[in-house]
Amino acid sequence: MVDAAELADMVGMATDIPSPTGAERELAECLAQWMTGAGVDSRVQLIDERQANMVARLGDAAGGARLLLLAPLDTPFAPGPEDAAWLGETPRGDFDLPSFRAGDAVVGLGAENPTAYAVCALATALALRRAEVPIGGELLVGLVGGSMPLLGTPLRERRDVGIGVGTGYLLDRILPPDAAVVLKPGYRVVHEEAGFAWFRVTVTGALGYTGSRHKGEYRNPVVVAARVAAAFEDWFAEYTARGTAGQVAPQGAVTSIHGGDADRPAFNPPECSLTVDLRLSPGAGVADAAAQVEELLDRLRAEHPGFGIAARLLAWRPGTATPPDSWIVRRLVGAWEDVEGVPHADGPPGSGMSDGGLLRRHGVPTARIGLPPARRPGPYHGFSMGVADVGAMVRLTHVLIGAAVEVVTRTREELAEWERT
Repeated sequence: MVDAAELADMVGMATDIPSPTGAERELAECLAQWMTGAGVDSRVQLIDERQANMVARLGDAAGGARLLLLAPLDTPFAPGPEDAAWLGETPRGDFDLPSFRAGDAVVGLGAENPTAYAVCALATALALRRAEVPIGGELLVGLVGGSMPLLGTPLRERRDVGIGVGTGYLLDRILPPDAAVVLKPGYRVVHEEAGFAWFRVTVTGALGYTGSRHKGEYRNPVVVAARVAAAFEDWFAEYTARGTAGQVAPQGAVTSIHGGDADRPAFNPPECSLTVDLRLSPGAGVADAAAQVEELLDRLRAEHPGFGIAARLLAWRPGTATPPDSWIVRRLVGAWEDVEGVPHADGPPGSGMSDGGLLRRHGVPTARIGLPPARRPGPYHGFSMGVADVGAMVRLTHVLIGAAVEVVTRTREELAEWERT
């Protein structure tokens, strides 16, 4: 019931519809139309005039178990001039549109993440529908907008368009699922995920002019901000080692620096700021992360007298975990082992995050899984979200089908027995 050619067609079609964070409505409507045409009840949830979720359902949950497959719809970048500073005036193929085929892969902006994950979730529902699986509960596919870790976007005046807004909207409008599977990168069953804490670090000095720096006080915050950034980069290894436990190794990065004006090249600004992204392990509090940042800044203040150095928290989400013996984790592991034919083992600790944290905070036991590695190396090296290997998609869909059939053909009494045993 899983057709590789159909998966490739769906990924190519969906990738070619731009869906930057905050503007997912067109893609949600297209996928809903596709699924409705295949006989699956599918609807669009409008968050506002441009942002949307797409929801597909099988079954009616009359006494049976409810399983949610959750995948994002949005890409962190937009094609065209809005994000040329990130992607370049001539982006490479995996950050550009339209998509194209490269051997067994579909290549284009967001083809792998999020589009392939969304398509695998939909293909799971299509397979159960075509096979006429007797669903006693409900299979819910939630494709959500606003999943990417963004505080805002130049495409939208509304600022709260990212970091889980679509998932929160979805959960407020459906019956609580008994469990969820989140689709994001990594072909291992993950039951622990990092949270994050974002800080704005500001270095304050004094407005200066190059031609008079020798005549008086010269306190250029751009120079000190660069040293602060380097100090953070040196410190991140210590932070990671201190917080690594279980499936999570919390990383950190300096992700932006702002100060001065390129149109005033003779003047240094009175202040310069940088953004720090710290990942949080499950059980690690944001107050502890902030205290560690302050400890580092105290040292930097002593090294740079005459400059103000201060940190402000921008946003945060806790790290979360589902017990490893939870029935949804065990069922997903079992499905993985059925497909791969070998025992499942954890991969190296990760630091990625997903909307699984929001689901767990709503009391939903959640496991996470993603695409397996392609059998042949992709055409691009380094960070990429734009190469969707179709063979890998077939394998992931088989895992999802195995887990979904195990759950949605069961009663809640059977779930309770699973939990006890």
